[in-house]
Amino acid sequence: MAAGSRVTETAPGQLRASGKLLRCDSEFVGVHVGENGRHLVAIRPIPRGTRVFTLVGREHPAPTRYSVQVGPELHLDQDCARDEFELVRKYFWRYLDHHCEPTVFIRDREVIATRDILEGEGVTFDYNTTEYDMASPFDCECGSERCVGTVRGARHLSAEQRARVEHLLADYLLGQVQR
Repeated sequence: MAAGSRVTETAPGQLRASGKLLRCDSEFVGVHVGENGRHLVAIRPIPRGTRVFTLVGREHPAPTRYSVQVGPELHLDQDCARDEFELVRKYFWRYLDHHCEPTVFIRDREVIATRDILEGEGVTFDYNTTEYDMASPFDCECGSERCVGTVRGARHLSAEQRARVEHLLADYLLGQVQR
């Protein structure tokens, strides 16, 4: 998963002409391919509270660079894909960028809109709300006033940072992170 949050727009709701949009197995999102890589974006307006998609993949007991934690010792990663088209079509969630003020959150394996998301807007989540300890920490570049700096997982959040995201924290993290 790449750090970052938004696809450049020329006007509200319209993707910039440069790059292309790859379709995937979702009625709400696509993968925008541009000069800054691949990013998951809304292909139509998504109302707050909408179940945007369900995470699917191979289960692993330990995190990898691209996995998403969905349980105390359970992570989802892509399964074997025949080619790049299948990778984008089925495992498009790999292009969910991190943002400290995300547009979606994850409950179990369901990805749900935290607020209304405009067509062309980046579909992002706060990695610290699902990951206890990141396999590959990175410096956040989201640009939010609430940016945590280095994204390392929930166990590394300060008490203040944890309080800000507590409503988004996965249930399995609530008992694991110290108050």
